[in-house]
Amino acid sequence: MAVIGVALGFSSCNETWDDNPVIKIHDGVLTADFLNNPVMQNQTIMITNDNKDGHFHLTCSQPDFGYAAIATYKVQCSLTEDFANYEEISQNFYDCSEVNPVNGDVAAAIEKLSGVQTENDLPLPYQKLYVRLRAFIAQDEANTTYLSNVVSFNAVSANYLAIWVANVPVNLFMRGGMNDWGAQWGEDGQPGPWQFITGTAENTWVLNNVTIQPDQSIKIATDNWEGINLGGPDGEENENAQKIKAGEEYAMNQGGGSGHMRLTAPFTGSVHLRLEAGTYYVIFDPAK
Repeated sequence: MAVIGVALGFSSCNETWDDNPVIKIHDGVLTADFLNNPVMQNQTIMITNDNKDGHFHLTCSQPDFGYAAIATYKVQCSLTEDFANYEEISQNFYDCSEVNPVNGDVAAAIEKLSGVQTENDLPLPYQKLYVRLRAFIAQDEANTTYLSNVVSFNAVSANYLAIWVANVPVNLFMRGGMNDWGAQWGEDGQPGPWQFITGTAENTWVLNNVTIQPDQSIKIATDNWEGINLGGPDGEENENAQKIKAGEEYAMNQGGGSGHMRLTAPFTGSVHLRLEAGTYYVIFDPAK
């Protein structure tokens, strides 16, 4: 009976531990060796537009949180082993055996660290990429954060623009009665007279300093009308075009059948376009 009593005691204790785990907390950020050397460490890796949805593969063990916790792992990238400058990838990982940052996110980190501004800065040379993990318990991130040891991939490059860069002319034009529905590209990196440039936030574009009259029908499209062709309700053109007011945001119809839009009053100012959840929104911002 004495043996049975001890066994039951241990069972009761284990149940209490499982039901009421105690997190080990600490001040600041601790370092620990819990990131394994990657299998792909010595491979030559070129990240391209075709393989950007693939991923790197990392594995780790869990730092000492006091128990087998559900931890969050973030991947940090640097071009120097001391991590004087680094980028942290936004994706969260929760499985130590599957810490797999997307190729495109790694390419974006490398390009930011390399100071890439335009496609003219690409392809990047092959260079050593240093990686570490930041691990923490989400319920108490400030007091449970660890940084891992540093591992490396010895030759990594990217040959496509993986980052969002502001003020870059794109294949997107305001087309309508004010320019005979044309699309004119600029020169020397400058936009054409009705050409959009990238905005400061990702998936935003802006067309600066334009004047449009209320009797001029308009659409927003690429130079060959393919891919992006934005306008008002399908089939509504010219006098039947959708009437829009400056200062108000409108969802745009997409496709070759999308109709025209017309302003309700003479307009001078900037046009702002954004993409959210598959829908384009436009607002005509009057000059102040």
